[in-house]
Amino acid sequence: MGLVSPLFAEQHTPKQAPEELSSFGAVGGANVYADLRKGDSSKLVLEKLKKGNFREISIEKPKSLIRCAVKLNNFSYELVCHFENDRLKLCVLEGRKGWQFSFYDEILEPQWINLRQSLVKKYGPKRSHRPLPAIDKVPMNDPGGIITDTWDLEDRLVVIAVQAFELKDCCTNHLIEYTTCLVLVQPK
Repeated sequence: MGLVSPLFAEQHTPKQAPEELSSFGAVGGANVYADLRKGDSSKLVLEKLKKGNFREISIEKPKSLIRCAVKLNNFSYELVCHFENDRLKLCVLEGRKGWQFSFYDEILEPQWINLRQSLVKKYGPKRSHRPLPAIDKVPMNDPGGIITDTWDLEDRLVVIAVQAFELKDCCTNHLIEYTTCLVLVQPK
């Protein structure tokens, strides 16, 4: 389709990917993310993700994780479901991970803003928060990174964080510094 369409051309409304329809669970509701609930078995979570047409589903049995691709306002994230004793304990929405010098400003910051705006819309502006830190202020290899927003709600804890970490490049054997943003949803 070109940039200009004829006035009488048939107009199609773009279909949303199933992931676009999924969302963070409401306060007081049973859902953590989409229709996933605290205590769901890994088998049930897998069934729900398949039924919901989520894509790129992978299982990491040794780590008790199920991962899949998710879209939120046209931004791509990865949903990571964490299990304890085969029961869903928490969900993490991870942003893209990148190492390029411009990644933090051009990719990570818009993803972080999208997460923040989506969660403020869902859970309200009342929260502890701080601005996005400069990249050199994010501690390297700290699993908690820097927490920028926290909603301590009656039935769940919701946290936005920014992380920096190193991975060894398989070709050069050098450590490469990556950054990402994420949301953790921990039911109480």
